Amino acid sequence: MNQAVRILLVEDQSIARLALHTIIDPRPDMEIVAETGRGNEAADLFDLHQPDVVIMDLRLPGQSGFEAIRIIRKKHPAARILVLTNYEGSEDVHRVLQAGAMAYLTKDTGKEELIQAILAVSRGKRYLPSSVGALLAERMPGSELTDREQDVLRLLAKGASNRVVAESLGISENTARIHVTHILQKLGVEDRTQAVIAAIQRGIVHVD
Repeated sequence: MNQAVRILLVEDQSIARLALHTIIDPRPDMEIVAETGRGNEAADLFDLHQPDVVIMDLRLPGQSGFEAIRIIRKKHPAARILVLTNYEGSEDVHRVLQAGAMAYLTKDTGKEELIQAILAVSRGKRYLPSSVGALLAERMPGSELTDREQDVLRLLAKGASNRVVAESLGISENTARIHVTHILQKLGVEDRTQAVIAAIQRGIVHVD
């Protein structure tokens, strides 16, 4: 009999963890060897348990799932990570795959598909449902925002003016205005309001 797939579960919602235990625990081919609700504990638990698969949420207290994935993959380039999240933006998918995750599922995924994805990832295969592939296809080429432009966009989402953006980031108001212009161009929108809406829809900015 093949050895069971050893899973590290990184999920802060107790109901979601319980649901995953309900799916995984009865199976002889899988076992949850460790779990945490905090992103900043994920890398240490990976070091300790060396799991075959990590199931990672993205919205976590302390440290986001995005950052936790990057840290784990930096230390363990062969780590196999499956993202299970409520985030459904094309930029979320893009960032996660760039960080090194091998699968991206939303939390409305059915039991059988989740099991299929876990087994695929454990074998070193990428798993992307057709709906996730469609999100990636919608992502505009050349729309990659710089880190500074993302900082500006997050401030715009809070209603900041160019002056407030400039003061917050320690740049001139003219530079802030140039950043805003570049953001509008890259997102293919006409004004700041449309930029914020597009950013939220695509997962560039999250409003909790």
